[in-house]
Amino acid sequence: MLNLKIINYFFKQAEIGNWEEIQLLEAEKRLGLKKNTLDKLFKDKIYFLAHFDRYIDEKVIKSVSYEDISSNNSEDIIQEYIMNKLDFMNDYKLGISNIINFYFNNPKFYLVSLKSTKSTTQIYLNQFNFSNNKIRKKLFEKVILALFLLAFKKWLYEDSTNSGAFALIDKGIKRIKTSTTFFEDLTYKKK
Repeated sequence: MLNLKIINYFFKQAEIGNWEEIQLLEAEKRLGLKKNTLDKLFKDKIYFLAHFDRYIDEKVIKSVSYEDISSNNSEDIIQEYIMNKLDFMNDYKLGISNIINFYFNNPKFYLVSLKSTKSTTQIYLNQFNFSNNKIRKKLFEKVILALFLLAFKKWLYEDSTNSGAFALIDKGIKRIKTSTTFFEDLTYKKK
């Protein structure tokens, strides 16, 4: 619950245009947190979206049940992970957009965000066993990462139905399946 309280506070500030004014120590006071609590979660507010990514990824992984996984193929599960992530982020779209706009010319922000998104891709793919070919696995991670980034960009600028982003994800997954054998290398890890 603490994570959600922190996330809601930071996004509320971003939504009303106060992102530049946020100071971690002041936020801790307003949230009634012990000193350095936020510093342990993210050392600077530039890392906030990476923290948010980790929170959302946990929700996404929990959102897909074992029954869903055992009754569907790997491409459907990967697609569901990506779509669920965008769905879970919907309530924060304005805040995310404002934060991205604030850091528009900051290369460090893009590096942090890209690393976080790459981590997301790895978390989703680590739910599966992949053939022993590490090069193919890295290539597949990059393809899924590119698909997610394209879908994210589409999602960021559309209404809350997410239909355009979801159509792009569906088409992308189908294209990956028909033009590669990556999905054939995946088997779900039994828990």
